[in-house]
Amino acid sequence: MFSLDRFYNILHNNLISKCANGKSIYFFPFGTYEDKVVLANSFSINDYINPINEKADRPFFQCYFADQEPYYNETFPILKDALIHRDHVMPDTRINILANSEKSQLKNDFVKSQNYYDWYYFYHGFVALDWYRDFQYLTPDSFNRFDKVFICYNHLISKYRSYRLHLVSNLIDHDLIKHGRVSLFLEDTHGTWEEAVWHPDTPLDTRARLKIYKTLRGVTDTLTIDTVTPNGTLSANVKFDDLTSALFHVVTETVYFHDKLHLTEKVFKPIVAKRPFFLVSTPGSLAYLKSYGFKTFDRWIDESYDTEQDHYIRIEKITEEIARLCAMDRGALKQMHLEMQEILEYNFNHFYNKFKDIIVDELVDNFEHILCRINNGRQPNNHSKHHQRFELSPEYLQDVKKRLKQ
Repeated sequence: MFSLDRFYNILHNNLISKCANGKSIYFFPFGTYEDKVVLANSFSINDYINPINEKADRPFFQCYFADQEPYYNETFPILKDALIHRDHVMPDTRINILANSEKSQLKNDFVKSQNYYDWYYFYHGFVALDWYRDFQYLTPDSFNRFDKVFICYNHLISKYRSYRLHLVSNLIDHDLIKHGRVSLFLEDTHGTWEEAVWHPDTPLDTRARLKIYKTLRGVTDTLTIDTVTPNGTLSANVKFDDLTSALFHVVTETVYFHDKLHLTEKVFKPIVAKRPFFLVSTPGSLAYLKSYGFKTFDRWIDESYDTEQDHYIRIEKITEEIARLCAMDRGALKQMHLEMQEILEYNFNHFYNKFKDIIVDELVDNFEHILCRINNGRQPNNHSKHHQRFELSPEYLQDVKKRLKQ
């Protein structure tokens, strides 16, 4: 698996740079919009910041890799400001591609309004394959132990992640913390839990806000699993012993309140630890994960929460199932774990084998579809001398797939 650190260089080298004057831009460091890094050569080791202007007398490709974070209304001005040659080129000479990892009407509307081509792929699948690549080499007995019913990481709690306050408040109210390993910071880089709850633009509804305030106003100490210093890249350094310390993982994803599908590396933690999981995310997220070949656990838990549109009730349904599991004796939980082995092994093996093939094929195929659209549906070698084409042969694209799957 190629390095995540050179993910954009690899894609630029294999795809973007092969199309006319191809240039790419991505944001650095990981998970931020702080610095704009431009790739102008086929494989640039010495990247440079702040793009320069060039003559605009011929068409050229520009790919904007904005695939690390979900999109919100406040995201798009940043993307617009990052355009290469933004003010120095006629619109019909620039071909803009937005590389992204979410499915939403919000993204679709932005792409259409800016005349971008939409290049979707599962970026965080590649992230997980890199970050968790070593777990596949552990001995089978490394996965057998657990002394808690569930584990639930909740590092960031502000604004769009404030639903985590509702979930942990429920766990406290139902006296379930003693059955699990739970983290909850009462303050993160964006503010305190009180500010998250009472902010005028909070996505929490009144029921959740009142419940959170009633419960957390008496809590003075941070709940901790791994660190007392929250940050956005803790998943890259996750401890395997933590992942296997509990039977169920309660995965609190980045996106919860919005009408979109966007999963991150978080959902793959239980998969590489051979653990069952709840996926606390947007409606349809379990189905979205299944579309990539993974299996879930509806034989043992009620997964109807995945179709629940009411954000408050979705948390309540998940809490009820966690409480039911915590009420089971250890023998019953061990038996359940044994019954799940076939699916746990399947997901583990699928992640380290077929999954990479699936997301590489998707990435390259979707890029090929963009080329076809740019070429107005014309097939290779079927165009007039006056028509500007951007094409890569089917044979070349198959070679790209083989390289990226190695």
